Amino acid sequence: MRHLYVLIALMATLLTALMMALVTGTASAQTAASPDQAKAKFAEMDLNHDGALSLDEWKAAGRRERGFKMIDADGDGKVTIAELQAARAKYGRGG
Repeated sequence: MRHLYVLIALMATLLTALMMALVTGTASAQTAASPDQAKAKFAEMDLNHDGALSLDEWKAAGRRERGFKMIDADGDGKVTIAELQAARAKYGRGG
């Protein structure tokens, strides 16, 4: 059972790093992006400017499909900034 807790903690740490890389454009989870920086990065990735990231936009930004599927909470094939914030709050450092 302890191995399961360790695995869950590791997954949460990796997702936090992914989220920070997404919003800051780096692989470091040391410094949180400001809300304005996160919105600007999201807007940069949102190539068709519809307010959501498609899987193609996500992958075009160099992100892995697995992360997209974890963050797309409602399973509609789009990641919104609200879903990113919710994932960070759930898996990250206080969100």
